[in-house]
Amino acid sequence: MKPYASYFGEMARNNGQPRLSDDQFRRLMNIVYLDGKLAGIDCIRSKLKKVAEDHRFDMDYFKVNSQLNDLTGCLEPGALMDEMIRK
Repeated sequence: MKPYASYFGEMARNNGQPRLSDDQFRRLMNIVYLDGKLAGIDCIRSKLKKVAEDHRFDMDYFKVNSQLNDLTGCLEPGALMDEMIRK
């Protein structure tokens, strides 16, 4: 699945800023933030491979991923954006 932040950025670049309610805009920003946070954790985890503490960030990843899933409902980025625009 394409990261949400990349999809939303590409969509805004190609189609302009989507018209969202204030609540949905906040939701979008939270999704982008959490998506970036997951990417950062992944970067750290990849550098710790084959180290005794390579599992150190697994719980952090799990917590952030759970928050992201709560906000997105596990929808693909396109379907999520359609839902957010309808609301």
